[in-house]
Amino acid sequence: MKMKKTNVTEIIVSGIQLHIMQNGSGGPVIFWGMYPHQGGEVEHFWESLMELMPEQNFLLVAFQVEDWNRDFSPWEALAVFGTEAFAGQGARTLKWLLEEGVPYIDRTYNVKEQEHWLAGYSLAGLFALWAAYECATFAGIACCSGSLWFKDWDIYMREHKLKRKCSVYLSLGGKEEKTKNAVMATVGDRTREQEKLLLEDPFAERVVLDWNPGGHFADSGKRMAKGIRWLMEKE
Repeated sequence: MKMKKTNVTEIIVSGIQLHIMQNGSGGPVIFWGMYPHQGGEVEHFWESLMELMPEQNFLLVAFQVEDWNRDFSPWEALAVFGTEAFAGQGARTLKWLLEEGVPYIDRTYNVKEQEHWLAGYSLAGLFALWAAYECATFAGIACCSGSLWFKDWDIYMREHKLKRKCSVYLSLGGKEEKTKNAVMATVGDRTREQEKLLLEDPFAERVVLDWNPGGHFADSGKRMAKGIRWLMEKE
């Protein structure tokens, strides 16, 4: 392991890079699926968390995938922007998380008895939400500006229920559904329907759809930090 000046512990677990940061002791373990689209993403998210809840205890575990479209997509789909399709390897990522990532963190930090949450932005947000339907590991989900426009997600969410009792935070930027891309423009209606379905799900303890100003790329770190703060509130 090596410790950065920013107090980020970095280690590779079964081929996946982890960036680990801890505030205090105890509290939830927040797994965050990410890819470094920009420099300093981990530090920026951490700073956003510290601005909103500097006294809150938690362990942040960012797991960095190699290919955004491939590793966070739950199934295969054609490209909806650019030329890169979705290879549908989300199941492989989830398998790694459940069999390698989570056990490593539980063992190393002795946090097996603490709540485990899963957070993500955009396609990683969809992955976090999908994981809640596929496994019973996470007690809190933060799906921020999630890619709910993804092919056949509307069918999937109508046919599935959460695997365990958990709280789910959804958010979307007010301008996101105003895009000229016809597929991505469905994100507003799908996210509203997702909220409705979750409110009817017997395993959903708390659900909220939080609307943010701006489009998809407006300060993802702060939007996710808002989601984590909501999960912390427990009310």
